[in-house]
Formats: sequence, structure tokens, C-alpha cells
Amino acid sequence: MIARLLSALLLVAGLAGCGQLPQPFSKDQANLADAPFLIAPATEGVIVWPMVGVPDDIAALVTEMTIDALRKRGVVASANASNRASLLLTTSGRRQDDGALEITWRLNRPDGSLVGTRVDAVASDDRFEKAVTEVARWIVPNAKLMDEEETAFAVAVFDVDGAPGNGNNLLRRAMAFALMRAKVEVSDFPDPDGFVVQGNVSITPKDTGGDLVRVSWSVLDGRGREIGVIDQSNIVASGSLDSNWGPVAAPIAKAAAGGIVTLIERHLEVASGN
Repeated sequence: MIARLLSALLLVAGLAGCGQLPQPFSKDQANLADAPFLIAPATEGVIVWPMVGVPDDIAALVTEMTIDALRKRGVVASANASNRASLLLTTSGRRQDDGALEITWRLNRPDGSLVGTRVDAVASDDRFEKAVTEVARWIVPNAKLMDEEETAFAVAVFDVDGAPGNGNNLLRRAMAFALMRAKVEVSDFPDPDGFVVQGNVSITPKDTGGDLVRVSWSVLDGRGREIGVIDQSNIVASGSLDSNWGPVAAPIAKAAAGGIVTLIERHLEVASGN
């Protein structure tokens, strides 16, 4: 399952987490603006703008998830590349009185005219993932999903330690998402036959200026035995990561995820005698 993408938002809102929360529209009740379908798989593309009304790190993850979901349905989607015929998908978030996050999706033509509007209420990460999938299906209702093969193992991403500010939380969530994009099954709890990834961060001021940031990702089997470590390091401006890791969490996790998958695959090959 997806790591807790909205945990920070839900905690701030004081969401109780029990009972069925109302939704402005069900997944089949989107306003199609009198369009029998929105776009076809052969469209010139969709540019996805970051969600407004939510923290930057959440907006970045939502954008990546939406682009990924559209690409799976054969749509040329991007956050920063378009052509004159590209459609524009914008999203905005608003906290409801019951604590759920109301998300409004708007699809516009290049001339600014509205193609369709959809509203979802999201009260959990699971519902959030489903909402993004349903938005892609709403835009391209009859597309055949591209074949994708998941890895044959599950990974639980444990808490990250050592980062100041919001670093520990954002790095854990970003790693879970990066592994999902690498077609890894991400679980909430370690499976005896699965694996665990746990991050550790250290920041050391340099005498010559700047901070040396080291991020280590330990990979363990489901019984807690370490099978390897992926190390990353870089020098950043002094104090630049004291509070906000939003701009760097996703790139750090993405850069390490491939190495983590390779490490696990090699471990499995050795264990099987191949």
C-alpha cells in the first residue's frame, strides 16, 4: 500500500479516521461538461500543473502520481513540457469541515475553454490513490492500460532518522513513492519473505562553508538482517535543510530507489543459487 502521503495534512486537521466521510461527487458523477468523453489516447498531451492550496511537497507528489496514471493510459503527460494543442489539468485542494481534503480537477483546452470538472473528497491515502486513478480514467475512459510487471517482492519503508525539520517524514514518504514507481509492492509492515528500507541522515557543517549531507538507506530482509546499504552525499548551502526538505526529498529518494531494487534483486539471485 502507498505510504501515508496525506498523514501530515490529516493530523493537522484532526481527522478522527473512522466512519464513512461524505464526498461531493462519487467517482461516476463527475461533471463532463456535456462531453461524451474527455480526450482520446492519441491526444497531443496533457500538462499537469501542481496542486494549489496544499504544501509544496504534497503538490509535487500529487503531480507525479497524476502524470504517472495518465501515462499508464497512453497519454503524453508532463509537468513542464507541452505543445500548442496540449490540454491543461489544474487541481486545487480545500479542507472540508469534516477534515477530508476536497480536490477539484479542471481540464481546459489551450484556448482556456473548460472541457470538464471533477470533485473528489479524500480522507485517506488509499482514497487518494484511487482518486488519482479515477481522474485518469475520467480523462481517458476507454484506454487500455499499458502492461506493467511488478517486482516479486514487497518492501516496507520504515521511519527515517536524523534529518531536521520535516526531512524524516518527507524522505520516508518520498522513498515509498519512488519504490512504487519502480513497480515495487510497498507494504505497511514487513513481511517475513519481504524487505525493509530504513533511512538515516547526518548533516555536518564544513569548515570551507556549506553543509555536508549524508543519507544512508539500509536494506534488511524481513527478519531484520542487513543485506546492504545505499549511501548518498552532497554539499548544500549552510542551513538550507534546517526546516524544509520539500524540494529535495523526491529527487533523493528517486536517485536511491534504483540501487535499492538492484540490491534486493541480487540478494534474491544469490539466495536462489542463480
